[in-house]
Amino acid sequence: MTTHQAPARLERLLDAGAFALLALALVLPSGYSIGALMLLAAGLLRWPQFWRAWRGGSVRLGSMGVWAAAIAAMGLAWSMHIVDGGAILWNGWGVDRCLKYALVLLALPAFFHLCPGIRALRWGCWLGAAGAGLFALWQTLVQGMERAQGHTHVAIQFGNIALLLGAWSAAWALHARRSGVPLAQCAFGWLAAALGLTASVASGSRGGWLALPLLVLMLALFAAALRARPVRRAAPTLLVATAASLLLLALPPVQERMALALHEWQQAADGPAAANTSVGLRRAFWNLAWELGREHPLVGTGQLGYERAQEAAIEQGRMPTLATGYEHAHNEWLDVWAKRGLLGCAALALFYAVPAVLLRRRWRQALRCASPDTARATAALCGLMTVAGYLVFGMTQVMFAHNNGNLVYLFGVSLWLAASAPAGEGAA
Repeated sequence: MTTHQAPARLERLLDAGAFALLALALVLPSGYSIGALMLLAAGLLRWPQFWRAWRGGSVRLGSMGVWAAAIAAMGLAWSMHIVDGGAILWNGWGVDRCLKYALVLLALPAFFHLCPGIRALRWGCWLGAAGAGLFALWQTLVQGMERAQGHTHVAIQFGNIALLLGAWSAAWALHARRSGVPLAQCAFGWLAAALGLTASVASGSRGGWLALPLLVLMLALFAAALRARPVRRAAPTLLVATAASLLLLALPPVQERMALALHEWQQAADGPAAANTSVGLRRAFWNLAWELGREHPLVGTGQLGYERAQEAAIEQGRMPTLATGYEHAHNEWLDVWAKRGLLGCAALALFYAVPAVLLRRRWRQALRCASPDTARATAALCGLMTVAGYLVFGMTQVMFAHNNGNLVYLFGVSLWLAASAPAGEGAA
């Protein structure tokens, strides 16, 4: 292998990993893991050269280095209470999750030197969203499932990730139209975005729908920014975006699920016996998590401590009986507050804030330069929508309690940071 062949092969591996992560995320069992492993391989192959360049002072860590620090901080937060009562937690709440964060750090050197290709990202999003939508239609219309869940076996995770794939697809469809991509391909991009939204609706994941107006607003602002005179054209675009969001409320499945949520919330006020519903359980989980965090404000009570407290509350009649077997509080912040206290919440805040600040800066740089780089701006937008989506999803679900939630966020943000980076960042 010559020195010229190695970067080319690594670039192809990075492109393949980025494409697979997005395109296969929901259409194959643990499909996101295939792309993640390919990206890890690219990072490991790059480590020797990265290490030599770093020791020689010819590489700058820059934004990716700050993101690596945020990953490390979150990984350390997950490692809190990894040993509880003399027992080591090996499952997704303990060693298993911490190892995943360490592996992502091993993959990052590839992103310091290489940038995933635009076509790989665009088509990965489009095919991933389209596949999720078609899979959801198959499960609901052909198999007769009440809620689509893909291979995740958790409808909420499936719906939320599908919604993100749809939003990313819309962003790349906007970019494709401005970049002279054939109209047929642009049309497919918009179809993919619609199918991603279809998968979200078919999943019945109400918490994900809360993010839709925000994602549509971000897309509308991006569409306005791509125009020659964005200030004059922003108002009509925002009106169309608002109408599109409100249109979702007219869909019968959405109306039924939202009406049911309101009824369950009111019903849960009658006490634990009446709270054996989806919304009633969440109210009970949130109350318990808040109380546990107040009792252990610095480092929380840990996973096993949370589960023991929940079992005791059920036995004492303070929580509904259906709460048995659930392992988290169905709210990202309250879950971390209860299990890892203020230190965990601080790490989680960095985990969201660091990429949000970096990507917003990339967005502004890409659009405000003399020759706007719409590809970089699109990647930055996808990253910002990832952070915004997870923030809203986390209001009613613990996305990081699941393998797909962790890997899609970790590798997704890494990809969007790499794709939005200015030329030459990270190199001497």
